[in-house]
Amino acid sequence: MTDPLALSVLGAAALTEGIKFLYGQATELLRRRRERRDEAAALEVEPAEVPELDGELRLPLRADGAVLERVEPDLKELRRKLQDYADGVEEVASDDRGLLESADAVRRLLEAVYGQRITFRGEQRAASGPVVEGGIDVDVVAGYVAAVRARAVTGGATVRASVRANEVAEGAEVIGVDVDRIGG
Repeated sequence: MTDPLALSVLGAAALTEGIKFLYGQATELLRRRRERRDEAAALEVEPAEVPELDGELRLPLRADGAVLERVEPDLKELRRKLQDYADGVEEVASDDRGLLESADAVRRLLEAVYGQRITFRGEQRAASGPVVEGGIDVDVVAGYVAAVRARAVTGGATVRASVRANEVAEGAEVIGVDVDRIGG
């Protein structure tokens, strides 16, 4: 769980740009979702302007339609809470706990939809970039299982794996992360 107050370390200008970015991403994503509700293809969004990030987003941003469908009502509600700040009607203050919580909630929903972390420069959290997660929860392993198996994990990606197996048969393998190469 992230701390919404992590955003409070940003200066007013950086926080304002961050909120504008989050609001803009949520708006564009919801607009495209409405326009393409019947299409099975993943939505791609190329941000018009990206604020200074710690790390790098993999562009274009590709939305997971199933995740977006689940979080859409919450994203709509939280996006509305950022509207006046993003439009410059209200002044952004780094000590406004409600604003910070709303902005962080929008960020966490966007991170879930895009499968990437969004971290603004100056925050004390993991860098922006792709997140690879995998998990195994089985009773018996008779062969080979890996929570995450990849040929390469390039810079900026965060990999998380969890494994639970009640029994591993003789000669069987249980692997959390199986990667051929990490880095470029």
